Amino acid sequence: MEIKQLEYFRQIASTGSINEAARRLNMSQPPLSYQMKQLEEELQVTLFERTRTGVILTEAGKLLYERSENLLDYIHSTELEVAKAGKKQVLRIGITPTTVSTIMPYISEFSKKNPDVNFEVRDGITYVLYNYLMDGIIDISVARTPIRLEGAQSLVLGEEPMIAVYPSGTCCGKNNRIHLEDLVHSPLILYRRYEELIMNAFSARNLHPNILCICDDPRDGLEWVKEGLAVAVFPQSMKEICQGLKKGLKIRLLNEKALKTKILLIWKKGKKPSRLVQSFLDICSQAEEKHN
Repeated sequence: MEIKQLEYFRQIASTGSINEAARRLNMSQPPLSYQMKQLEEELQVTLFERTRTGVILTEAGKLLYERSENLLDYIHSTELEVAKAGKKQVLRIGITPTTVSTIMPYISEFSKKNPDVNFEVRDGITYVLYNYLMDGIIDISVARTPIRLEGAQSLVLGEEPMIAVYPSGTCCGKNNRIHLEDLVHSPLILYRRYEELIMNAFSARNLHPNILCICDDPRDGLEWVKEGLAVAVFPQSMKEICQGLKKGLKIRLLNEKALKTKILLIWKKGKKPSRLVQSFLDICSQAEEKHN
């Protein structure tokens, strides 16, 4: 049973005439009669009783007419939804694990203003997402300083300080804020991503920290802290991860202006942003205005 056969059947049932149905369907009468014969043979029932004035539905025909209405409505509705979905635009965006909470309010606002837009998200560290952007795999990305932005433009979404994560039981003072001087005598584990930034801050103060380990994954660094081997220095956005993964660790805010990282939105330089990207930039530019 084909969709067109059901549509033909309903047209005949509605008009009560094969000739009139053929006229409305813009086809000749013989092919329409043939389609109905094929339908009756497939269902192994008689759908119409032919009379001199037209046709009337049999009980089987009445049941098919009743059921076919909902079926065709569903099919047409599905066709419209699929066609509409095919026309939806897609914003391809890169997000680092520690910037989700920063970017989501803007994505939410953008989505409410552009309900016809879908999203494709790539997760990764800043450098990976930067390469995706340069290669055209994504349209726009969140990034975090320090980073060289050759070939990309940016705007500031926010900034955050660093934190020091101490092993449980360590005496690190009652004040929630500390300074670089407070870290000099503790063995430190640094996230390689921020090694240069942190070491430059120590050097500017003529301080010589005891670096026990440099790691590539902050989660690995937390294992060292858990074992009491070192104090870790991470961006503040790692605070929730620290609390969630390793309960009992002590977290102190580093009160150092030189140790703040900026969260950026970056897009490729050299060509005018698409309407979709520009619309997203317009919403996010509100953040940059707050930081200027």
